[in-house]
Amino acid sequence: MTDTDCRFLARRRALNMVWTAAGEYGFDPVFLAFTQDGLPDFYLNSIIGYVQKWYDRDTMNRLFDTIGNTVLKETLDGLLWIGLENCSFLREVRERPVLSEMRRVCAKSFFNQQLTKSRQQWMSQNSLVYALQSARWRTVLGKEPGLINPWEKKLFEELAFREAWDADQITSHATDIFRRYFRLGQSSLPLSLFAKFRGKAGSLIKKGLPHRVIRAEDLIFTSDSAGNGIITPRKARTFGPISALQEENDRLYIESCFGFPLFGYDENARAEEAFCTGHHRECHLYFASGQRAPHTGDDPLVWRMVRGAQVQAGRNRSHYQDKLHFYQNSITRLAEQIRNALLVYPQPSLVRSRSGALAPAEIWRAVWLDDERIFTETFQEEQPDFSVDLMLDASASRLQNQEVIASQAYVIAKSLRLCHIPVQIFSFLSLRGYTVMRLHCGYNDKDEDKKIFDYFAAGWNRDGLALRAARRLMEDSPAKKRILIVLTDASPNDDRRMPSDVHDKHRLSRNYSGEAGVEDSSMEVHSLQKSGIHVMAVLSGGDGDRQAAQKIYGDDFVRIENVRNLSDAVGSLLQKQIEKMRS
Repeated sequence: MTDTDCRFLARRRALNMVWTAAGEYGFDPVFLAFTQDGLPDFYLNSIIGYVQKWYDRDTMNRLFDTIGNTVLKETLDGLLWIGLENCSFLREVRERPVLSEMRRVCAKSFFNQQLTKSRQQWMSQNSLVYALQSARWRTVLGKEPGLINPWEKKLFEELAFREAWDADQITSHATDIFRRYFRLGQSSLPLSLFAKFRGKAGSLIKKGLPHRVIRAEDLIFTSDSAGNGIITPRKARTFGPISALQEENDRLYIESCFGFPLFGYDENARAEEAFCTGHHRECHLYFASGQRAPHTGDDPLVWRMVRGAQVQAGRNRSHYQDKLHFYQNSITRLAEQIRNALLVYPQPSLVRSRSGALAPAEIWRAVWLDDERIFTETFQEEQPDFSVDLMLDASASRLQNQEVIASQAYVIAKSLRLCHIPVQIFSFLSLRGYTVMRLHCGYNDKDEDKKIFDYFAAGWNRDGLALRAARRLMEDSPAKKRILIVLTDASPNDDRRMPSDVHDKHRLSRNYSGEAGVEDSSMEVHSLQKSGIHVMAVLSGGDGDRQAAQKIYGDDFVRIENVRNLSDAVGSLLQKQIEKMRS
């Protein structure tokens, strides 16, 4: 069977499901539904058919067209179908009782597929559509919705479209919801919100959901590695110049989410000019100070992220307190291992004395102060002569491990400070083309290590650009020798593509993921090492690709299968780095 035949059959299967449920054949539905694997979803395609069966088609199509003309199309489509699924199910189940079991199977499938998602697909965990869709399927299985955010709770309640409503009532209720929650007019979106909600945000919301209801016009028919026909949504524009208005609104969005900038405009512009080149041109950098202004805006996406970050900070602190005894023991053990490494590899220190090598710069002391200590002697001592930076991957692939990552970083930082080693902590992620470098604690903030518990995950991770930007943050180190420890899953992945580069033998742009992302990250690690910065990585739990880590970091990484092994694993790795610096 040819690739074209596979594509045709995949679409035909989805259409037949819709037509059968509608009791009518030959019409072209606005939407089709597919599972995470790109296969037609039987239950949701049936729901699409029931909507065609029970509600006036012209009225519903006008509603679909109104939403389709906005930059919030993907978000509003997802929310609308949560409501339409509810009312069309209630209507049809009276005639087809077996639909209740089909609905429960769909709900179970949603959560089963969630457990097997690839790391890119965890992006959906950070979306409004995912949260409300998950709440709906939880209620189908007889559970509480699981929503914490009052704004989301209220929106979810209003998406329970009623069985008795007709198409006009659905349209009126849906547009009222979108007007009140998203400031959406009947036919357009206010210009002030245009850039804030442009297409990329919507693509993140829909990408990776276990079940997707997708506009037929946005489908791409392709094939998987085995040659089977699959259907996927079109990708949002992820490369190329954008308007000045869009760019400014994106910057304001990033600042609203992550706080005040660490550097002034001119200094940040110089950093972008230096680092956003080659594979990273058309990308941006934002260095966040970690200090967030009170949120007073009316942007629901910003509000949701800020509120989510606050909730996660509380979870991080609660996790650490719940396991306080264990983590305190880990700090004690790791600090002892670091001290032992410093004792084994002491550094030379020059001390003024009355004998030894003459120090010309000190002769004035003998003339004017009668100080005979104008010579220097070399002593070996364990006082550290290096600093350590902790760089935490804060992309959405880390959503399942945020509490553990924050606690691990705190253990490492606290242990190093107990050994009088300067430590700086920052995290990185990418959103809307910006790689955000968020400073949690500086070298001199000895009593501020607990700010690491403000860590939260969202977005993508452009590791290569983050490694470049780390160089700027490490410039303030008080030590000549520097170590960079990256807490990561070694899976670079960003929605902004790598541009074509004739000199690099790549005439076409490439996705920043897989082999291309690993290759770029490896190149940046080597660049840091050439400049004298020692780079090592810590992969935690079941996350992380060992083969990719090997390509990026060589032998300078450790994988922590169990958090109980944290002290020994990191201690051994640090000892190896200290030995390298002294050799």
